[in-house]
Amino acid sequence: MSNASLDEIQELIQKLSGELGEMSEAASRHIDDLHVAVNNVASHVLAIEAILSLVAQKVEIDDAEAIKWIRDKTAAYAEDSSEGSAAEGIAQSLLGKEQN
Repeated sequence: MSNASLDEIQELIQKLSGELGEMSEAASRHIDDLHVAVNNVASHVLAIEAILSLVAQKVEIDDAEAIKWIRDKTAAYAEDSSEGSAAEGIAQSLLGKEQN
């Protein structure tokens, strides 16, 4: 190989290295943004859960109806309808019920 070819290869490798570095930085920024967004959603959900659990202590709520509502809404993509979902467990917890 001529020196010109080696120089071109080295230049391409350096360019690729720079582009990979930029991609890595962009991915890191996206992950940071995603982390902030997930924390934001989690904070909102926790606040809603706190308020709903207090409301559930003052208002009579039929936990069987709540479970039926969850199952109706998730039936299209539930893998095993005979097994309780995480949402059902959370609902029962918010209503102060033990999970079956």
